[in-house]
Amino acid sequence: MRLVHLSDLHHQLDWRQRSWWSSGWRGAPGRFELHGLKRLERFAQARERITRLVDAALEAEPDQVLLTGDLTALGDPTELGEVRALLAPLIDSGKLLVIPGNHDRYTDAPGARHFERVFADLLGDEGWPSVKLVGERFAVVGLDSTRVWGWGHYLFGRIGAAQLGALRRLLDSPRLAGRTVLVMVHHGPHGPSGGFDWRESGLLDAGALLEVLRDRPVVVLHGHSHHRYWHRAGSGAPHRLGAGSSTEQQGYWELELDDHLRLEAAARPLR
Repeated sequence: MRLVHLSDLHHQLDWRQRSWWSSGWRGAPGRFELHGLKRLERFAQARERITRLVDAALEAEPDQVLLTGDLTALGDPTELGEVRALLAPLIDSGKLLVIPGNHDRYTDAPGARHFERVFADLLGDEGWPSVKLVGERFAVVGLDSTRVWGWGHYLFGRIGAAQLGALRRLLDSPRLAGRTVLVMVHHGPHGPSGGFDWRESGLLDAGALLEVLRDRPVVVLHGHSHHRYWHRAGSGAPHRLGAGSSTEQQGYWELELDDHLRLEAAARPLR
């Protein structure tokens, strides 16, 4: 199976044209990051680069395109709608699967679930974990690691005991028997160094996730860190690939998989 793995697009509105209060208290630190820490400038070309990424992904003729979160800057419904329009050629191809990142929740009050409403047709109706069977030998399982409320949602991710339990039952189910499972999660279990890093991984229950996945036929694909890296499988842990920011680093992973151990990954620059 051939995959294209994208992440952390960070499409943004021109937030200079909106009041600081328009994004609510949950968006306030994100607004400081955009204005004070110059993130608006860093991702000023995101729209144009997303268009080029979509073209490149289609040219690669993959079986699936996996996008592991942070599609937007603040998760504003207008941002989400705009980035969906930019991704429309991939959506129309029927190959795109998405999960939310922490930035996609910044202005999302509990229960609003803006991301789920905008991308409902790409998520299925089963909630999290989401599941898609691909051919006879593969499956894609999406997790939501944005289950952190309060100010901690800017720094950390958490999958949660209920979702991890559902993941374990799913992996044990006859539905996935004999399949290599691609697990999509925004916050990676490890940062570039191979250990927990509050800025580069930030997944509070990373150990619990890896325990559920231990010695199973899975590959983990994640985002959050803007560095692109690959931790190889070993000692019961699966392959773990971080896509980096496809717009800031201007590139993506292209993968060829035979199974959960035999895979090739090439970092493709955005032309």
